[in-house]
Amino acid sequence: MAPLLFADRLRSGARLLGTLVQIPHPEVALRLARQGFDWLFLDGEHGGYGPPEAAATLAALGGSVPCLLRVPSLDPEVLEAAAGCGVAGLILPHVDEPAQAEAAVRIIRGRGLVVVQAESGEALLNIGAIARVSGVDVVFIGPYDLSESLGIPEQFHHPVFREAVAEIARTCREARMPLGIFRMSAAEMRPHEAEGFTLLAVGLDGTLLEAGARAVMEELRA
Repeated sequence: MAPLLFADRLRSGARLLGTLVQIPHPEVALRLARQGFDWLFLDGEHGGYGPPEAAATLAALGGSVPCLLRVPSLDPEVLEAAAGCGVAGLILPHVDEPAQAEAAVRIIRGRGLVVVQAESGEALLNIGAIARVSGVDVVFIGPYDLSESLGIPEQFHHPVFREAVAEIARTCREARMPLGIFRMSAAEMRPHEAEGFTLLAVGLDGTLLEAGARAVMEELRA
């Protein structure tokens, strides 16, 4: 899927299914892409993806699946290098204030989608202003960091967490801002689809590998 088509589908509200890739080897992304994902989340914050690894993966994919690259920080040099590697867009971690989003948009300068992660109590307080920054294309919730920031780490059924996600969703819908989120399983993701989240990242490469191996071993030992 061409990056422009991907951006158009995102803005039109299409449901886009992806998964998180942390192992920086093109073969891993290639095998995941063959399963029919609409996009891949290349992780340079908690995984091994920098611009060179992302470029190598894009070459292996041959344009078959769009990739978004999460950068490790909002450092201008990091953003400049990442924006030039050919991915369909950048995922920006820990965007807590609109000024951070504005600065990132200026650096990226139209070279792909700008996906800002809301993953703190501060981002929750500022979400209205963040969602209205010109040039931001998606608000993407990082549930693990958000729950930790709220003082309820990984308590995803806690009313405080659920209300925080609902508030971000309501505010972004009012601003006509597309919504994304990461969850570990399809079952965890279902409620967010009902809330209007459309850029969906489910599971990650290492966990999917372990789950497949575990299933085989359980079957053999049965």
